[in-house]
Amino acid sequence: FWIVNKHKEEQIEELIYTSRLLTEGLISNNLNISKYTEVNKGVLIKIKRINEDSNLRSLGERFWVKRQKNNRTFHYERVISEPERANRLLLTIEIPMTLSDKIHSEKIKRDVISFMAIGLLSIGFILFTFWRLSKKVSSNIYREIEEDRLKALIELAGATAHEMRQPLSIIIGFTEIIKDKLKDNEDIESDFKVIKEQCLRMDEIIKKMLNITHYKTLRYTDGVRILDIHSQGQKCMN
Repeated sequence: FWIVNKHKEEQIEELIYTSRLLTEGLISNNLNISKYTEVNKGVLIKIKRINEDSNLRSLGERFWVKRQKNNRTFHYERVISEPERANRLLLTIEIPMTLSDKIHSEKIKRDVISFMAIGLLSIGFILFTFWRLSKKVSSNIYREIEEDRLKALIELAGATAHEMRQPLSIIIGFTEIIKDKLKDNEDIESDFKVIKEQCLRMDEIIKKMLNITHYKTLRYTDGVRILDIHSQGQKCMN
């Protein structure tokens, strides 16, 4: 709509400019006639004297578009002075708008097509940019999730190693003690009791790992944090 209105305004301005040029050309020829009619290439030019009592004597210029069936005509009127006389003349110019309409219709089509092409390219660029940004955001989210998973796995592995190391060390140590006592035929019942307790302790640690319901860590060493397995029975978050 903006393009159409712009070309309509340009068309009227062009016709006004053409009419003014024709008027200046006629004035420069020092017209001294009261009646004048000429038709040249479809353009009608008429000049007639204005009566003394006519309200047109104070008219500067005016214009409008006349519609006749499927044709349009630009109508221009201007009051001029007859050279060397005090007469006032009414100059009328009628310009067929068929050619002008055709020219501006082609301009409108060209501008609309260009505007639509630019619009489609802009929409395509916006959609492509949105797709790239969404893909990048998704990639960053996926990377953060993977980093969180890796962090959780490292903390779980650290907690497992920390909790299992002690009972395993005790079991290994007592197997060496039992081996020495077997050589000397000493009583090893208490040693087997300790081994059983440590195995039960390891089993309890495994149960706690299987029943993890929330995430809480504790400081281990050198800035390393591990999962707090023993807090899984409590409702707390870190």
